[in-house]
Amino acid sequence: MRSSELKAKIKGKVAIVGIGNIIRGDDGLGPKFIELMKSRGLAAHLFDCGTAPENYIFPILSTSCDTVILIDAADMGIAPGGIKIFALEEIANVSFSTHNPSPRLFTDLLRTGKDDLNIFVVSMQPKTTTLGSPMSAEVLRGLDTLGDAFSEALNA
Repeated sequence: MRSSELKAKIKGKVAIVGIGNIIRGDDGLGPKFIELMKSRGLAAHLFDCGTAPENYIFPILSTSCDTVILIDAADMGIAPGGIKIFALEEIANVSFSTHNPSPRLFTDLLRTGKDDLNIFVVSMQPKTTTLGSPMSAEVLRGLDTLGDAFSEALNA
């Protein structure tokens, strides 16, 4: 992923929402990404939402952000650690297996509070989401790549 690709999709103030379950290996991508970005001092509002992003709707909206970026592991049928950016219309075809309700319902609720909100999803292909497993080397490498792209795009 290139920072220029990310930068082209962002407008105004940014909130980044990390979604995932830290005890299910690579599914912990979202929370781990938020931890990484906090350590780098990223110029954005950062939310570690775990597996319940709907609990953060009001705090996210209270930031008056213009762009919300969801970070989540998803089975996209690509190599582990591979990264893709999805528009909201595309996420119906992607498997976010550990989350209920779906990210689409969450984003619909966010838009109820602010209908012109720019929302997109950045996903990484997990290798394993087995309960109790550590993050794979592929996803850890992808996490650094993703972190570098966000740091460049938002701290420039």
